Amino acid sequence: MKRISGNIVTPQGVIEEGFVDFEGERILAVGKEADFPSFSGELHRFPGQVVFPGLIDLHLHGWQGYDVTEHQSQGVRALSKLLPSLGVTGFLPTTLTTSWENLLHLLREVAEVKAPAKGARILGLHLEGPYLSPHRAGAHELRFLRLPTPKEIRFLLSYGGGCIKRLTIAPELEGALESIAYLAHQGVLVSLGHSKASYREAQEAFLRGARLVTHLFNGMDPLHHRQPNLLAFALDEREIYAEIIADTVHVREEILRIALSCKGLHHLFPVSDAIKVGGLPDGVYPYSPEPVVLAEGKVVLAKSRMLAGSVCPLSQVLFHLRETTSLSLQELAWMGSTIPAKLLGIDQHLGSIAVGKIADFVIFDSSFRVQGVFISGERVR
Repeated sequence: MKRISGNIVTPQGVIEEGFVDFEGERILAVGKEADFPSFSGELHRFPGQVVFPGLIDLHLHGWQGYDVTEHQSQGVRALSKLLPSLGVTGFLPTTLTTSWENLLHLLREVAEVKAPAKGARILGLHLEGPYLSPHRAGAHELRFLRLPTPKEIRFLLSYGGGCIKRLTIAPELEGALESIAYLAHQGVLVSLGHSKASYREAQEAFLRGARLVTHLFNGMDPLHHRQPNLLAFALDEREIYAEIIADTVHVREEILRIALSCKGLHHLFPVSDAIKVGGLPDGVYPYSPEPVVLAEGKVVLAKSRMLAGSVCPLSQVLFHLRETTSLSLQELAWMGSTIPAKLLGIDQHLGSIAVGKIADFVIFDSSFRVQGVFISGERVR
């Protein structure tokens, strides 16, 4: 048996000077250490530090030179090894819009990828594209965008062998609503994004089974008081979830607080949307469709100066939320771990520290710097 001691962040609150006992990969007990001081197993002490459930990132393209779309299975395995050092114990490798041939090759490769020993869990694949609006494509290559059809999507799901767990789609595209209904019926998490959809088009997509909005405020029209749109629907409809890139670059802190006021704690959660230049020195790097410039925590396309993803890991996104809002540690754990697990339908096993769940933990100091990581009960950092 093993024990972690520290300030344990549970769904019910923070247990100061608490403990978590686990054996194999399962949690056996959680409590206050003073009530159960006797322990003869393997002890890991983290005095004064916080023990979080392992973070789950549902939107991540790359890190430290590795990219899901470019490097495919090699990139996914490399990311799995790198992410525990950032506090992430589970993730959805996320694609960029690419050619049809490259997408099929990627699906075939990623479907067979297993997480390396002591790596972050590979929870499936998130397709961000090719079913995006050409008017809100952002850094995605316009020439590879496509119109969705249920037949084509049925083929993709089959070809990927079930690895596609999430798909971002613009609901105003021809064939999108029928495709959304089919995806939802197949258990795929449908996310609305990179879109110029009206309020009614977004609402119809929600009624067809869409349950999430991709990077709230980014990749969509701004709010207009006479032309309600996807953003208006996302803020107004309390039952649809929204991810947000809370790095203070994509969304300013004042807007973060507005989003929290509209969505509440139970339907808003952070993602990194990190790309392959994350963790690298400032400079100019090759990228598709054009090189990117990384400087002072911000990455933009070299020519258009458009934002091209984030270089802020999920752990530091949580730190920004901690610094700019009144969110408690318990609420941050809910947003960084529990909501993502819930959206993927794996919250019975992952996403919080509770008896019977899998022993995935990350230990943070007061600045959310990673001090230790456990995956399935094994210390990996």
